[in-house]
Amino acid sequence: MSKGRKWASIVVVISCMITVTGCLQQKQLEQLALVTAAGYDLERENVIRGTVAIHQFDPMQQNITRMISTVANTSKGLLQEQNLESNQRLVSGQLRCVIYSKELAEKGIFQLVDALNRDSTVGNMVFLTIAEGSAKEIMKLERMNTKISLGTYLYNLIKQNVKNEQILSPTLHEFNHKYYDIGKDPVLPILKIKDKDVIISGMALFKDDLYITKLEPKRHFYLKILSDKYNAGTHEFGFERSEFDEIRNKGEEHAVRNVYNKLYIDVDNIRSHAKIKLMDKKNLKFKVEVKLASRLLESTEPLDLSKPGAIKFIEKKLNTVMEKEMKKMVVYFQELDIDPVGFGNKYETHIRGKVLTKKEWRELYKRSTFDVEVKNKIIKTGVID
Repeated sequence: MSKGRKWASIVVVISCMITVTGCLQQKQLEQLALVTAAGYDLERENVIRGTVAIHQFDPMQQNITRMISTVANTSKGLLQEQNLESNQRLVSGQLRCVIYSKELAEKGIFQLVDALNRDSTVGNMVFLTIAEGSAKEIMKLERMNTKISLGTYLYNLIKQNVKNEQILSPTLHEFNHKYYDIGKDPVLPILKIKDKDVIISGMALFKDDLYITKLEPKRHFYLKILSDKYNAGTHEFGFERSEFDEIRNKGEEHAVRNVYNKLYIDVDNIRSHAKIKLMDKKNLKFKVEVKLASRLLESTEPLDLSKPGAIKFIEKKLNTVMEKEMKKMVVYFQELDIDPVGFGNKYETHIRGKVLTKKEWRELYKRSTFDVEVKNKIIKTGVID
């Protein structure tokens, strides 16, 4: 056989193999229903309701997204019941988002999270969330204005807010890390239906795997700074007008806006680093040192930034507000007996030859004291209204 014929035969064989493989893959997909989102509610004592959004492939029509809702005692029991209502086998390899109702989370979600950990087809980057009402209601919400699946929509909603540093990352990996580590509690986003759409209405604060309370969006900024690095973002501060009399432009061309009865300042491009120090091991005194670099983006009243010391004046005002709010937040967490910041993590690194238990840290945490110091440097000034 000539070399030309030999190579031609090889090309034909490879082409056939690719075609057969493609057909088999397509046929396999047509036999599967991909679970993209899952929701869990407490139906009644000992019984949970599971609702899944599934994506199906049909060569005769467009891809189909549908919901299946069943009740059982365990997540695996739910999967069995859900398979009885599907003409295709349900698989979790494309799971993007899991929703637990607040009512269920108040009882604890460890059993259901652990089931995800034991499922080898579920990745560590799945987002975990809490429903302010019913998880089923969010799962059943019709998405008339988009062609993407519910799971993908929820995943993108959370991902872009994590990227823009509005919320902390709520992946399965992050939850496990905070749940199993001594001295740090999990935090998850709360989903809510608003005007027939899904929004993030706050952050759920946990004690181990138990939902404790909701943190409002305006306070996410301080939690983010205390527990993680801030690389980009925007935050709004409000002050009494009289506090800025020293640097306000008061000429006729700079008339006070009647729309506002306060002065508001926005800063953005925030870069921050928080360092927790154990100042007194015996008396459990902690100090949080926060360093920020930010840009003054907007003010609702004109400020004379050409005045000597104007920028330093603004920095001092911002530092005072942030120190006060962060100290208030840390004490609030202590009163709730939760530690999303991770003071227990820091304490554990200072003890030698002893294993600290969660119970022991909770007792130590109650008598801890905290100090917060903020050093904010305004590196640029943007548009001032």
